[in-house]
Amino acid sequence: MIKLIATDLDGTLMSADHLTVTPRTINTLKRAHNKGVKIAIATGRPLALIDNVISQVPFADYIIYSNGACVFDRNENKIIYSNLIDKHIAGELISYFLKNDVFFEIYVDGKSHYQLGTENLFDNTEFPEEFIDEVIKTMTGHKSLLKFQKNIDVEKITLYSVKEENYNRFEEKLLSYNLSTACSFKGNLEATVKSADKGRALEGICKVMGITSDECMSFGDAGNDIPMLKYAKYSFAMANGSDECKAAAKFIARSNAEDGLAIAVEEYILR
Repeated sequence: MIKLIATDLDGTLMSADHLTVTPRTINTLKRAHNKGVKIAIATGRPLALIDNVISQVPFADYIIYSNGACVFDRNENKIIYSNLIDKHIAGELISYFLKNDVFFEIYVDGKSHYQLGTENLFDNTEFPEEFIDEVIKTMTGHKSLLKFQKNIDVEKITLYSVKEENYNRFEEKLLSYNLSTACSFKGNLEATVKSADKGRALEGICKVMGITSDECMSFGDAGNDIPMLKYAKYSFAMANGSDECKAAAKFIARSNAEDGLAIAVEEYILR
């Protein structure tokens, strides 16, 4: 019996606009929740960029954010887990990327922070402008990102619009600090501590609930979803997902544009 559903947001739970959840998906998850199934949102986003989602799915029980660096229990209204990048490592990486003409942000206390003056390095080729407008509202720019971050551990470092010729070099730099890397879309590179990912965070929630991976259902579409797809017995890669994501999952759901998540929940939980 499935007791927990964990779902990625962009490309999975969310519609193609990255802002809305379809009525069918909301209703299906609500019906599952009413049957006692807990709902966990698992995203690479910072906590501050979840409000719009929660307004549509207010019954969600857990939020796994920053690719699994933190878990927020909405019923207890507190962070129940965090696994952060050491402040010294984060500072060295900020110094490095500031010298390499790439737009990046760091997540601290559930919010996004970036260096003012680097906005022109971001080239939006993936997202609707309406979504980018919402993202910008949650970001804080600093005259000196290094000064802001000094003595503060970091949840995640995210790079955008990485040029193809720089990608491997940047990834090797992150890996040299024993961090874990993931990619959610073209030109994107994300880093957390090696022991932080959506799979480990999901496992932690299962332990809190006293259930096993056999009682867990997960959905995703990108590389950062692979750990939780490998963990859950009932794991679904979206039809619009990456090849590596599909290889990691036990099943393939229809695309997010076709209410693939809702269809799978209806079949495996509500039928």
